[in-house]
Amino acid sequence: MYGVRGANGGSGVRRILILTAGWLLTLLGVLITPMPIPIPLIGLLPLAAGLAILINYSRTMRRVVQRVRHRVRWFSYMLEHFAHRLPKKIAQILHRSHPAPIVRKERIMTRVPGDNESQL
Repeated sequence: MYGVRGANGGSGVRRILILTAGWLLTLLGVLITPMPIPIPLIGLLPLAAGLAILINYSRTMRRVVQRVRHRVRWFSYMLEHFAHRLPKKIAQILHRSHPAPIVRKERIMTRVPGDNESQL
């Protein structure tokens, strides 16, 4: 069979290169953001782009970012605030890491076992 690829639709080398680029952008953003350079918070752009790449290509990273956004609410609000200023594709990818599934799971786990909403 010619042209058959893995389940992710791409080669393994390409995926490794994309993940490496995502990690490099993320680390660059973390290093540049606190620096006193003429443009304040310029490191947020590579940080957001790197996180978007990692969220898009790594399920584990997406879940890690969801947990961080759930625990650190200001970070989540900051990402949502800056998402509308980023390119649309990056904003959509960042939205995939929204902590709503974690909140939903916690809400379901705190229900009383015999509590049914149908019993009125």
